[in-house]
Amino acid sequence: MNLPSRIQDLNYNLLKLSSLVETNIKDAFSAVEKKDLELSKTVINTDSKINMMEVEIEKEVNDILETFRPSDNDLRYLLAALKINNELERIGDYATNIARNTQFMVEHPDLELPDVLAHSAETLTSMLNKAINAFILSNEQTALDVIEMDDIIDKNNREIFSIFKEKTISNPAFLRQFIVFTNISRYVERAADHTTNIAEDIIFQINGKIVRHDETI
Repeated sequence: MNLPSRIQDLNYNLLKLSSLVETNIKDAFSAVEKKDLELSKTVINTDSKINMMEVEIEKEVNDILETFRPSDNDLRYLLAALKINNELERIGDYATNIARNTQFMVEHPDLELPDVLAHSAETLTSMLNKAINAFILSNEQTALDVIEMDDIIDKNNREIFSIFKEKTISNPAFLRQFIVFTNISRYVERAADHTTNIAEDIIFQINGKIVRHDETI
């Protein structure tokens, strides 16, 4: 099999992995919101599949690098693919962490996710979807849109912390809620950071520009 065919296969496998991670993030939030323990178990079990796919893709990239002498453009793609692959695996870990909070929600049937946290969940899944599209279409502007959306997650994370900190100060009974909801928010924030990294890697793949820590974007 020649290099273009190998890269096409690699591209397909990365898309499969990204789609699986996106679905797992959505299912993790759905499990927490709907207090669905079976769905949370599915999310947690799927993480092992994500891990296996990440390892196989890494092996695939390394084999391509050892077998062929890629051009500068192909080499840039392969380096970006390695980074994106790792970022997707990390996002998958956060989906599992989110899903593990389903038990707490089941034990508190009257408790609902705060609107601001639900908004963060929607924003994160939108970021992931846009990142996947940016990768498929090699669309730099879509990747830049993903980077800008990270500010929404950061703002919501600060708001959630502030809200539940004040509630806990006035009523210590909110302590457990404070811990659970701020943990979920932190997982979302970190998953969004990794999604932002993917967008930055896509921009690097497209034009070789390193935008990480670039204050002008």
